[in-house]
Amino acid sequence: MEENEELNDEQNNNLSEGQQSNKDESSEALTRVTGMYKDWFLDYASYVILERAVPAIEDGFKPVQRRIMHSLKELDDGRYNKVANVVGHTMQYHPHGDASIADAMVQLGQKDLLIDTQGNWGNILTGDSAAASRYIEARLSKFALEVVYSPKITEWQLSYDGRKKEPVNLPVKFPLLLAQGAEGIAVGLSTKILPHNFIELIDASIKHLKGKRFTLFPRLPNRGHHRR
Repeated sequence: MEENEELNDEQNNNLSEGQQSNKDESSEALTRVTGMYKDWFLDYASYVILERAVPAIEDGFKPVQRRIMHSLKELDDGRYNKVANVVGHTMQYHPHGDASIADAMVQLGQKDLLIDTQGNWGNILTGDSAAASRYIEARLSKFALEVVYSPKITEWQLSYDGRKKEPVNLPVKFPLLLAQGAEGIAVGLSTKILPHNFIELIDASIKHLKGKRFTLFPRLPNRGHHRR
């Protein structure tokens, strides 16, 4: 009887020690909510700002726009491509779904600068939306081919799944950020850049290269002025 009681006492002691160690391990694994906000939320905010909503000053593109332009260059053979085909190709680089890519491509095409469009791309003045991506077509404009690409001086990085290489920035030879304008809302930060006149940007670029001062004003919408 005494031996059995001693064995039971040892087993109880072992169980209590094990339970105590488990409690210690679980208490060490706890993360305070303040730490989660400090680390995780700031990482999320930085990602949204840099990877979704705000264009890079180096080339004037948001990541989805840059990936669309890169895909158009890879598909370029001088002929039109279905926008749906371009969207599918861009999904190799952009992990946020086809709808966001198609919307971004329509917005690029409506600016009538980098993409040569064919079909119903909507109208920014009337608010009419573009046709479905399987009906409209696109190819790079001659302007885009001339000023946007230069593979030898492009810095490359791996795509999100590591299978492809994509440009960190495109080495544009023209201030596209001012020409196209930009708008986006991120976390604690937003951007709204009005478009500027194409000719004025060229004149300002020449003056800048010559070391001269220049003044630029955004292009305001025409409100009922008629030519006489």
